[in-house]
Amino acid sequence: MAALTEQEIQHNMRAVAHAMAQQELEGLQVPESTVDDLRRAARGEIDTDEVIHNVYRRFSHVPILQP
Repeated sequence: MAALTEQEIQHNMRAVAHAMAQQELEGLQVPESTVDDLRRAARGEIDTDEVIHNVYRRFSHVPILQP
């Protein structure tokens, strides 16, 4: 995974903040564990595939997310 510049990280972190704000406006709450994963991805620590994998793992009991 390529290292991100500080400018890219700040851009990504703003995108995460905006996404969370949009969810709140819609009356939804994103679990803190998912927000943490999104922030880690924004910093380049993990990739989005890992974020998606973690969401599926955490919510494996939700029928709509069943493969």
